[in-house]
Amino acid sequence: MTRLFRQLVRERAGQRCEYCRLPDFAAPASTFHVEHVIARQHGGADALENCCWSCHRCNLHKGPNLSGRDPFTRNVVRLFDPRRQAWKRHFEWRGAVLVGRTQTGRATVVVLDINDPQRV
Repeated sequence: MTRLFRQLVRERAGQRCEYCRLPDFAAPASTFHVEHVIARQHGGADALENCCWSCHRCNLHKGPNLSGRDPFTRNVVRLFDPRRQAWKRHFEWRGAVLVGRTQTGRATVVVLDINDPQRV
């Protein structure tokens, strides 16, 4: 992955993790990643439309997962896709806690462990 490609992904994301919205300047000890929304092992491409800017924690927790279980309905649903879905439709902040507004949002919060007490 070229430096220019990483910069394009970073700038498009507003220099924030596209899952938890952590600004990359707020985590100087952690590296942000160009994350594949659909992992290569599932046929995802290295193309700009399949990549997002992700903090280290979100990327490691998401891994190659494409879906998760909504903790309320117990339905298995696709995880949030920052290339095709609007963040504000699926999530909202309640203080320092990220709340999923939809099945997709709730499943993503759980799979990515966004509200881990050490993180909040």
